[in-house]
Amino acid sequence: MNRNMPEIRQVLAFVAIVDTGSFTLAAKRLNLTQSAISHSLRSLEDSLNTRLLDRKGKNHCLTATGEIFLTHCRAVLAELDCAIDNMDALQKRAG
Repeated sequence: MNRNMPEIRQVLAFVAIVDTGSFTLAAKRLNLTQSAISHSLRSLEDSLNTRLLDRKGKNHCLTATGEIFLTHCRAVLAELDCAIDNMDALQKRAG
């Protein structure tokens, strides 16, 4: 695979921004600084070579590309959560 794969922290930051509607609240949710959230989103957009959010001051909205990417991010995070649940269940049965 030759393309830049997004890092999970970037995906989590992107989803948190959308879910909370705020860079500040996303930072609080993830126990990070607002600048770390901004940096994660900026580096995600750079690696994907597209804008995911249109920013106008403190307001922002998803671009068409951002809406599509968000759907996939939610699916990936749901699968990861399911995998963790399955691993926990296996460990409980083995223990």
